Amino acid sequence: MNVLRRIVGLVVFAVVPVVGLSGCSTVASDPQGLAPEDELYLFDLSDPSFELATPCKDISDEQLQELGLRQMEEDEDPEVKSGLEMCSFFTQHDDSVVVTSAALKLPRLREDAVAIPYDVTSEKQPAFVFSENGSTGCTVAAETNQGTVLVEFSSNDFDMKTPEQDCPDAEKYFDILIGGKLNEYRSHRS
Repeated sequence: MNVLRRIVGLVVFAVVPVVGLSGCSTVASDPQGLAPEDELYLFDLSDPSFELATPCKDISDEQLQELGLRQMEEDEDPEVKSGLEMCSFFTQHDDSVVVTSAALKLPRLREDAVAIPYDVTSEKQPAFVFSENGSTGCTVAAETNQGTVLVEFSSNDFDMKTPEQDCPDAEKYFDILIGGKLNEYRSHRS
């Protein structure tokens, strides 16, 4: 979960200077938009046609029940900030699964994370598989027109498992929780 908490910090750090907040969930327009050097790394939240993907809202209670996932107590509602939506779950074995949508692009993630040599299926490409620190958890991230959607899996046995060993589970939960909506997120036109 620390991986995505750090991503939250990266997104907020990278996005908040670009846009201002009005109320709890509405982004105020910045008439200048993104600086050219930021376009490779961030989605323009000041663009009124940009809609952040909402994977946490799209996950049904039936899916959670079927998978045996329970929400982490602190995360009864998705955490929503400017350019970010995040929700966290525990598996039946107390492993953690964190689902995130962020208004950043894969090159931004590649700058700060430790890449894991794990190949995801071609349907997810462009994608990036990583661990924040190289020692715990695996995150599968796929870029869409509605931001980057990510699923992190961290084994409860993190002291006995490598991040690479968590990747099949990260991809499994990505496929189940996001997979059905991935093409919809990608085909959405701003």
